[in-house]
Amino acid sequence: MSVIDRRKFFMYFVTLFAIFTVICLNVRTARAAQGFLVRSADFYPTGAKFTFQVASGGSFSFTLPGAFNLDSLRCLTMEKLSSIETEALQVIEDDPEELEPFQKSVLDVQRSVDILESRSAALNQTLTMIASPFSNSDGGYKIDSGALSGYIDYLTNAQKLRLDVASELVDVGIALAEALKVLKRARDEFDIQRLRIEGKKPFNPGNIITVSGTTHGQAVLLFEAYTPAAGWGVGYEMALNSATGLIKTKMNAVARQRTGLDVNGGLSFHTRAPSFAIAAPDVRPLTVGIRPDQKGDLRLSGARNFAADMVFQEAAGEMAVAEKPSPAPPQTVSTLANVAINGSGKVDGDGSAAKVMLGVFELKSAPILVAIPEQSGEAWIVASLDEAPPAFLPGNAELAVDGAATGQASIPESVGAIQIPFGKAARLTAKKTPYISTRERSWLVNGVVNDGYTLEITSRMDREQEITVRDRVPFATTDKVTVDVKKVDPAPSERDKENRLLWKLKIKPGETKKITVEYTITFPGGETLEYR
Repeated sequence: MSVIDRRKFFMYFVTLFAIFTVICLNVRTARAAQGFLVRSADFYPTGAKFTFQVASGGSFSFTLPGAFNLDSLRCLTMEKLSSIETEALQVIEDDPEELEPFQKSVLDVQRSVDILESRSAALNQTLTMIASPFSNSDGGYKIDSGALSGYIDYLTNAQKLRLDVASELVDVGIALAEALKVLKRARDEFDIQRLRIEGKKPFNPGNIITVSGTTHGQAVLLFEAYTPAAGWGVGYEMALNSATGLIKTKMNAVARQRTGLDVNGGLSFHTRAPSFAIAAPDVRPLTVGIRPDQKGDLRLSGARNFAADMVFQEAAGEMAVAEKPSPAPPQTVSTLANVAINGSGKVDGDGSAAKVMLGVFELKSAPILVAIPEQSGEAWIVASLDEAPPAFLPGNAELAVDGAATGQASIPESVGAIQIPFGKAARLTAKKTPYISTRERSWLVNGVVNDGYTLEITSRMDREQEITVRDRVPFATTDKVTVDVKKVDPAPSERDKENRLLWKLKIKPGETKKITVEYTITFPGGETLEYR
């Protein structure tokens, strides 16, 4: 093989590798829903109820994915129906079309590897054939002296051919090693994409639900069906203005569903899931008796059977944001049994998370700085609200103070006053320095521990601030131990029955406030103190 041929040979594999690396990694096949329209969806913490619209010209037929419960399917416009039939069927799944390019890439590279391996085997066989005419049974060379001139010419040509074949064999070996690397990468990419697609398949993909029937002439029908393959949670974006105390709040619903059907339009998010087995409350009598002697395995009779709760498994995927900025507050519908918040957006049916904006509102708070030196060397920034708004549901919040992101927090459920931590105040530091405690015995042969500490709060802020400092001294849980607080300077603003202390101090820029606490613990001499 000439040098030019070898270059062409290598260019072929370089081109093959380039084609593999530019394969589209996000091929997507739309799932068409024939015969119906997804009109709206009601999301619950662990499930969702879809409403479908079906047009009938006297008869109708449509198919739902197996992610929906057949028993939950019902028609909301029964007066327009003449007859209806429903059935759950098992189907044979086809290989996803999204995998075809990756599978083709693996097959193409595999064919190239096969060609190279065949070429390598042929070249090795050629080398063996070139050497065999000169080899005798003893492994040496035997040449007839009468035909020496012809043998010399043959040997020269054979030697040149042997060198060419050996050189080509090296080239083929290098190309084969590169092709095997490409093949491994192609197979790895195929496995990654296969797992990604499997994770986005609809819940219960091997089943479908068929619905057909007739109507009294032309009609538009509404159906609803429940799926356990859905869920949602509350998410907030909260920005605190530390000067005014106003918290600009954006309320979002983070929803997922794996039905295979995309929802785009009206959405309702409920705080409670509907129950499919409601019974009247009752208190049964509690009886007690003597268990008779039994041989063998003893089991409780009348054991209750509990239905297993279906938990929605979240599929891996990136967050899909489907929000439309709006100054309107959340549209909340509150009843005795449920709270629902209405919104509008798109939630894909592949299990990926979608963030749907529910509304924007402002909260009035009193920003406070809280230092707990025992826990942190920096003070907390806390927004104190006298009362949470009705639409304020528990969830996670992304926080910011004065335009800078500070982190995330969990918002608890509350019907009254609430405090939301917004992060740390970097220019307000706190330090707790314990005394070296001393222990001695009194004349009553009791153990005595003299202990205490100092708290130091230092401000590098640009203006005077009020800060709340919290700490604690030991609180005795038994009559054998006595705690006597000797000194607290300055005196605390509050002290509860469990010896938790609170100070409210004004601190100027560059100033350090110091608090001193001293106490004595008395206990039986033969005992050991335990702090918890």
